[in-house]
Amino acid sequence: MNEFYEAVSNLLEEMRCDSEEREYTVETEEWKTAGKSLKQIQKRLPSHLEKMSEREQDFWKKYLDQLEHFHYVEEQRAYYQGMMDGIEFLSNIGAIKKSMNVKKMIDKYIL
Repeated sequence: MNEFYEAVSNLLEEMRCDSEEREYTVETEEWKTAGKSLKQIQKRLPSHLEKMSEREQDFWKKYLDQLEHFHYVEEQRAYYQGMMDGIEFLSNIGAIKKSMNVKKMIDKYIL
């Protein structure tokens, strides 16, 4: 991949929605409500875990860590899918030329 398309790929990587320093972010009411609910449950979690055996605590901690990791990866997949849809749209309306370099960039993020 030439330097330009590598730079574009790096830019997409940096633009992910996990940065609060962005000028704008998408924050729906549903997202805000879900975040508040999660924080309330997270506050109660340690007291619930204390009541379990060490083996059960380890299981649930591993499960929650894996669940959190999966959701992070799923968010990234959805973000990249949106970017690829945008690139395909721009290509289909002629705003960007179809080329092997664009195809290489798209191929980097698809199965």
